[in-house]
Amino acid sequence: MSDGEDDQADSEANMYDPSLDGPDSMGFGLPTESERSLMERVRQELKHELKQGYKEKLIDIREEILRKRRAGKLPGDTTSTLKAWWQSHSKWPYPTIYSIVTR
Repeated sequence: MSDGEDDQADSEANMYDPSLDGPDSMGFGLPTESERSLMERVRQELKHELKQGYKEKLIDIREEILRKRRAGKLPGDTTSTLKAWWQSHSKWPYPTIYSIVTR
């Protein structure tokens, strides 16, 4: 090593502090009860703010979904006719030459 590298290694060795080797040295240990409580409170406040901020948009989306569901429903007599057809053709729901000719 050169003299400059020796000086840098010496200064780094002098910076070592064994008291910093514990689990909380960088603040990454398990959170305390008060920290967990604070994190939960912050999470609840953020959730509330997000709900309030997007409330109108969520309502609009929900109404649109419900509107589309209603729009896609068939009348009851049509549904019963289709169900009856399915009951009689469930084994082979494809038309045959015979079924086309006999119509």
